[in-house]
Order: sequence, then structure tokens, then C-alpha cells
Amino acid sequence: MRGDETRIAERVRPLAGRSHECAVLARGLAKARSGRAQCVVVRGASGTGKTRLLTEIRQYDWAGSFTVLRVTCAEVPPSRYGAVRALFHPLDLAADAGSAVRAGAATRALPVLRPDLPHSPDDESPGDQATLHGLYRAAANLMSTAPLVIVVDDAHRCDEDSLRWLDFLLRRAEDLPLLLLLACRGDELEDPAQTVVSDIVAQRASTVLELTPLVQADVGEVVAEAFDEPPHSRFVATCARVSGGNPLLLDRLLSELSRAGVSPDAEGAAAVEDVGRDVVADSVLSRLSGQPDRVRGVAAAAAVLGPGAGAESLAALAGVTRWQVAEALGVLREHNILAASGADFVHDVVRTAVLEATRVSESERLRAARILNDAGRPAVEVANHLLALSELNQTWMAGVLHDAAVLEERRGDPEAAVRYLRRVLDVETSEPQRIRIRADLGRVLAQIDPYAALPILRELLNQVTDPDVHVSLVLNFATTAATAQRHPEAVRVLGEVLAMLSAGRDASPADHELCLAVESMLLIIGAGEKSTFGIVRARVRERAIPEGSTSAERRTLAAIAYVEALRGAPSGRVVEHARTALGFQANDADVWTERAALFALHLADEADDLLPAAQRSVEKVKNMGARWDYSYSLSCYARVLLHFGDVREAAAEARTAAELCEGTSGADSTAAQFTAWASALIEQGRIEQAERLLDRIDRAWFEESILEWHYFLHAKARARYLRGDETAAVQLLLRCGDSMNDAGVGNPIFAPWRVDAARLLAGLGRRSEAVDLIEAGDEAVQRWGTARAIGRQLMARGAVADDPSQAVASLTDAVEVLSGSPAWLEEARAHHCLGAALLRTEDVRSARKHLRRAIDLATLCGSRPIAENARALAVTAGGRVGQPLRSPVDLLTGSERRVATMAASGTSNREIAEALFVTLRTVETHLTSAYRKLRVSRRADLAIAIGGARTD
Repeated sequence: MRGDETRIAERVRPLAGRSHECAVLARGLAKARSGRAQCVVVRGASGTGKTRLLTEIRQYDWAGSFTVLRVTCAEVPPSRYGAVRALFHPLDLAADAGSAVRAGAATRALPVLRPDLPHSPDDESPGDQATLHGLYRAAANLMSTAPLVIVVDDAHRCDEDSLRWLDFLLRRAEDLPLLLLLACRGDELEDPAQTVVSDIVAQRASTVLELTPLVQADVGEVVAEAFDEPPHSRFVATCARVSGGNPLLLDRLLSELSRAGVSPDAEGAAAVEDVGRDVVADSVLSRLSGQPDRVRGVAAAAAVLGPGAGAESLAALAGVTRWQVAEALGVLREHNILAASGADFVHDVVRTAVLEATRVSESERLRAARILNDAGRPAVEVANHLLALSELNQTWMAGVLHDAAVLEERRGDPEAAVRYLRRVLDVETSEPQRIRIRADLGRVLAQIDPYAALPILRELLNQVTDPDVHVSLVLNFATTAATAQRHPEAVRVLGEVLAMLSAGRDASPADHELCLAVESMLLIIGAGEKSTFGIVRARVRERAIPEGSTSAERRTLAAIAYVEALRGAPSGRVVEHARTALGFQANDADVWTERAALFALHLADEADDLLPAAQRSVEKVKNMGARWDYSYSLSCYARVLLHFGDVREAAAEARTAAELCEGTSGADSTAAQFTAWASALIEQGRIEQAERLLDRIDRAWFEESILEWHYFLHAKARARYLRGDETAAVQLLLRCGDSMNDAGVGNPIFAPWRVDAARLLAGLGRRSEAVDLIEAGDEAVQRWGTARAIGRQLMARGAVADDPSQAVASLTDAVEVLSGSPAWLEEARAHHCLGAALLRTEDVRSARKHLRRAIDLATLCGSRPIAENARALAVTAGGRVGQPLRSPVDLLTGSERRVATMAASGTSNREIAEALFVTLRTVETHLTSAYRKLRVSRRADLAIAIGGARTD
């Protein structure tokens, strides 16, 4: 690879002043050519030469051996996946030549890439996850013919969805020939773009090039190239000092010097001082200086009003007529001050120079705000001028600022909404309105800083007298308190208002719905801490089950399912409540309803309902713009993926969740994001990294948490076990069990401490303790009744059995039970344990069979510890281990594969049965099994899934 890099570098002339940066590009291309994905993020302030550096990539591809897709985001209208469409546009996906790119799963991205093309009904409006995977496959298809270079300039203006896809692509392209180049202004990145770019930068394949000012030697290269003669050292030193090493300022300075006929010698150094003082400002103002006052006035008005200002607005602020505005705009464009169309400047540096020269006063800001408001410009544009005023004293300002806050909240920018709402309070004098604004402020602030929101909401609780408004405020306060880990306070306040509602109002349908809304939140929030879990358990036991015909009834059902799932009630009953709560035909489920119901489905292994619903829930929260909520929902989704054996995806999503959380003010109010990431890392065999992550968690409230404390203890115990410290692992598991028993949490699958501790105790020779633990858990396992619970119990019985044949019998039963469930990791463990037990009975042939199956399943899931341990045993057993599976298709039996292939081609079940001479029931059984193994939920996805079959 070093030779390839050298050959690339030798064929081109590096950009003057940026030889180091060009070398980084050369290394990136060489690594990409060798099949190691790379990302270079070029970051710098305006004028540092980001765009010019990125154009150098064309020189390095001297043989045209790369496919280069390029977009400048400033030229792309802002829309979902707008930058991605612009990247793929030159490929002409409608033509036959584009068929290779859109083959296979890439078809799922066509509605995004080419909305003008006809699509099959199955491809209409694909979900975000399907779109991301489809775009990934389209890029992978391109890379199958040539290395791919993706260049995104002005990435700070890129739409969020395109940035998220680039992050998604890079995470999954480690062994693909890809080079991703991003150029952005670090000072202009705001959430969510800042978040996604941070995710990209955090990846191992990423290199950040901070374009710092040019040093004097680099300035000398640029000067020599500009004048075509060797410059004097004093001339170079003066240019470096005056320009500050900024490439744009330097280019403007050298252009002015050349136009003035200055030579790059010692005498010319004096001219550099004269021409170069405040280079850009002087350059701009010198071009304006010979213009009439009306032209300079229009330039100043354009700088103040910003892009998008109409001719009437410019005329009003500049104090000129509309035809004078048109004339002035033409002059400013001719002098390269304004862009070719509209009233935007050619560069932000130019606008800044005009603003600094204009020195906008508060009265002019106020005039600008009035003009924009009268012109009907968006409230945000008007409000930004109001924010710059030291005093707000006119009643119309409150309405503008509030409208801007509402708009920014809808756009998913709660931080901006909070800024506007705070200033509304500076101008609003009506006490009822102030209470309403403060309630809005507390609600929006809770999305980004629950600790700051709590005092605002707590104070309002004592000021609001209207019962309906008070209840709404109580619900906001309770959810905020729960986010800030103040569960007991939330439960107390909810209990008080529930008692008031129950005692003081008629039982009308509206009142009944209101009571259920409060009670359901009490149940969900109260189930979050050990100190309040007993209260909600008692409430659930005493109350009737609602039908689920209203949104409040569905949330109550979700709460009941959540509490009952933790308690370990029969899973069938829990699933029924959870499915009704989600109301798969309804769209009114809030975040709390979805989290509670999805958690219950998660423990019950209802994969078909759970996975698509969990994806939709994550997307919904992401679109709300609440960064902490999004990171938490993403960690829940990662845990679902891990539960069903998708270790790689779980690790990627959990890492994103943790990195998102670290940048929020609510980072100290949760550990879920970090324990989820650590759990996935443990399954990947990255034990040291996982333990470092777990050791960082230090929360005062931690041990009171129902979910996070027990997930933490279980993850730490597994890490200790894989380290070889079985004694410490057992102690952690028993501590977990004591804590769960004290709280009344009895689900055998949630943080399954009992069977894990029993297996470890048996290995330590403490067999009687292990047997006692297993027998004590029998009732809970049978009551919950899922295949995972029963299979794990059978595995534990096999581990503690004295008789080898009895151990083999129990483990054989475990394999059989788990093979019909979505618990792939558990099935892999069962095959591994059975293989080890068969070796002890000297049934080597059967042992190898199960160990190979364990290797295959663990490899597909991405679990290194299971795969490596099984492989070591298989080698001990003798014989060839064989090639691990590369696709879930390889899990299909011959009959399942024949049926799935025919179904994918459009053949009906009855036609398949007749063609294969089997019963219709047999076809349905094979298809159901194929769906589970391929992790698809509909017939239309079979063709894509089967396309990943192994061909060797």
C-alpha cells in the first residue's frame, strides 16, 4: 500500500501551501484502493481553502480508476436525502447502465433517489432503515466495479438524512474500497448536523484535517505561484502577517497587489502593509467606494436583512426606490460582491466585512425586524433581529418570538425554541400568558435539560388554578422528573392529582380519560425505581383491564404490560396487553406508551411485531429533535437488536446512542446508553473497552433504578466471566438477584441472573447451590413460558447435572426448544454447551456437529466469544471446522430454501405444495421458519434476503 501511495503522490503537483493535506488525501485514496474504507473530514473556518483542497482529488485519480460522486450542499435545495440524490444523479439510474447499481436491496432506495420513476407498491415510502440499507447496497454495488470516492462540500449545509446515511455507510464499509471526503465549517455546525458529523469523526476510519492558517513557508509557495518569480523573504513575511495565513484573504491580497503592479521584492513589502490592512474589508469597501450612496446602502441592507430579502424590503431599509435596488444589485454582482442571483453574498466573509463596516445599531435592527415582519418573512428571520436587541418593549414582539419558538420546535430544534421563549418573557406582561409561556418553556427545555426545566415546572404547579391546565402541567412535570431520575417525586405528584380527579369530578367520558392518562403515567414512571415499584404492582393487581379503545386506555394497557412483564406474569397475557396498547392500526401512541409496550414485547420475544415497531418509534423520536430522548430510544432499540442476536447492528446503534448522550445535559440522568453499548461490546469480545465504559458509570441514583442497575450488574458479571474471574461474576449475579427479589422483579429473562449464576456455581464445584437456584426459578420460568426462558432453564439443568447422559438430554431439549425461537445467541450457546457435553461422553461425531452449528450461529450474530470457544472445542474434537456461514440464507434447510425461493419468485403456497408434492401446511411451516431465519416479515422481502446466499 505504501508503494501505491508513493506512486499517487509522485504523479501530481501538491496544492501550494497544502502539501501535508494533499499527502493525507493520497494516503486515503491508496487505502481505499486496497479495500480499507477511509474518511477524511476537512474542517476549517470560512476562507481556509476547503473547497479548493477537495478539488485536488481529481488530480490523484490519474488513471480514472475511481468512481467519484460529488456534491456541493450549498447548491442543493434543502430536502430529505437531497444531497444523496445529487450525488447519485450523474449515474442516470433510469438507464440500463444504472441497473447494476440499483440491483438487489438497492431497489429499496429508488423512491428516494429517483422519485420520478415508477416503483412497485412494496417500495413506496420505505422506512428510514430500509432506505439506509438500500442506499448502502447501491454504494456497495458501485464499489463492486471500482473504488468509490464520495465528496461532500459545504457539509455544514447538508441535510440531516444524507449525513446520517454517510455515517451509516461508513460504519458498515470497513472492508470496502471507499473514500469519503467531507468539508465543513466547524463554527457553523449545529445540531443535528453537528451530532452526525461528530458520529462520523468518531469512527476509526476517519481522519480530521483541521485547515489551520498557512505558515510562512506555505505562504511563500502561494506567493511564488501567484507572481511566477521567487518572492523576497520580507515580502512573504509581510503577506503572512497581514493575511493571517487565511488562504482566501491571501488570494484577495495577492490579487489586489498584482492589480496595483506591486512586485514581490523587498520594496513591495511596504505596499503589502498599505493594501493588505483589513484585506477583505478593504477589498470589498474599495469596490464599493466608487459607487453611489444608494449602492452602498443596498449592500448594507442586504447584509443586515440576510439572504431571501426581497426588493421591497431592501428598498425600505436602504431608503431607496425599487428600481434603484435593482440597479444596485446588478452593480454588486458585477463587482463580485453578491452572488449571481438573489441578494446573497458570494461569501460569508464578504457579508461579515460589510456588516462590520456598517456597524448596525439597535434602531436599525429594530427597523429591519419591522420590515421583515411587514413583508411576511418567516418568524425566525424577524425573531433573530429581536434577539439582538437589549430591550423588548413592544407587544407585537411577543407574538413573533412565540411563533418562531413553535416553528423551531416543529423543526426539531428545541434549543432555538428555548432561546425565543426566554425572550418572550422579557416582553409579555399578561400574567396568564406568562404562565402559559413558562409552561411551554419548561416543556421544551425538558427535552434538552430536564434538570433546568424541573424548577420552572415545579413553581408553576402552585400557580395554575385551572384543573385541566393543572393536570397537563402535572403530566409534563412527572415525565421531566422521571427523565431526571426523580421518580418518587413524580409518583407523589401524580398520586395527588389522581386522588383529586377521582374524588372531585363526575365520571364523564372525558374525566375517565383524564384519570387514565394520569394513572398510566404513574404506573410507567413508578415502575422505574425500586422504591415505587411496589406501589404500581399493587395498583395493577387491584384495577380492571381497560379495553384499549382510547389513547389513554392504550397507554394504561402499555403500563400494565410493562409492570406485568417485569413481575413475570404469563407472557401470553402480557403480549396481548402490549399489542392492544400499540394499536397497530392507530397512530396516536406517545413515546411513553411505545417504550412500555415495546419493552414487554421485547422480553416476550415477539420479534415480528417488535422490530418494525421499534424502528418506527426511534424515527418518531428522532424527528422530534429531542437529542436525549433520541439517544435513549436508540439504546432501547440496540438492546432489542442484541436480544435477537444482531450484535453488529446493536453495537453500532448503541455506540451512536452513547455518543449522542454524552453531548447532552441529561447525560448524568441515565446509564442505559452506556450499558447497552458495553453489553454489545462484550458479545463482540471487546471486554477491556466494555469494562472501561462500565467503570465510567457513576450515578448517585443508580442502585434505585429497576432497569439500568440490573442491566449494569448483569453486563459487568458477563465481562468478569469472560475475563476468567468466575468468582467475581457469581458475586455480581447474586447481588443482582438479591436486588431484583427485594424490588419484586421476577421475570426470568430480564437480567437473567439465576440461570447464569447456577451455571457458574456448577463450574466452581458449588453444585448444590446451583441446583437450589434452578429449582427456585422453575415456577417463574413456567409462568413466563417463552422458549427462551425454558431453553435457558434447560441449559442450566444440563450444566449442573451429575450424570453426563442426563446433561446431554437436558441440553438436547434446550437446543430443540431454542431452535424454534428468535433467540439466536441462546441457541448458539446451547449448541456449544451440548457439543462440550457430548465430548465428555466421547460422542465426538455428534459433538462436532453441534459445535459447528454454534460457530455458524455465533459468527452470523457477530459474537466472538461464543464462536471462538466453540471453535477451540471443535479443534479439540478433531476434524475440519469448516467455513463459517456468511449469510442467514445458509441457515435454511434444503426444503426451506426451495420453498422460500419459489415464494420469492411469486409462486403461491398452493402452487408450491403441488409442485413439491407436499401439503399446504408443510409449505406454510417451511415459510414461517424461513421468515424467522432470514429475519423478514413479508413475502416481498424474500427475494432480497435470498440474494445473499453463499455461492461457493
